[in-house]
Amino acid sequence: MSLNIIVKGGKRSGNSSEEVAYYMRKANEQAVVREKKGYAQRQEQARRAAKCLEGGKGNFRVQRVTDMATYMRHQQERPGCWSDKGFVKDFEKSNPEVKVKH
Repeated sequence: MSLNIIVKGGKRSGNSSEEVAYYMRKANEQAVVREKKGYAQRQEQARRAAKCLEGGKGNFRVQRVTDMATYMRHQQERPGCWSDKGFVKDFEKSNPEVKVKH
């Protein structure tokens, strides 16, 4: 049995696909700027919160501390990226503040 969905729209905005894509891209770029603006503060808060977790031995040592917004943005852009050792290595290289020194 197939399902047919009929969407009745109101007024047409008159925007072409290219215009919609342009406005979406601009909104996304602005969101990235806002996120990066608060990155240092969020990273510092995450680092302070994880201070009590430092120590440990073997597989239970804290390797890196990343704020949730940054973690989720990368996970949304590249699902499964945090399981990829190459991505993590590049991320730590370009963001040395996330690496926990033992």
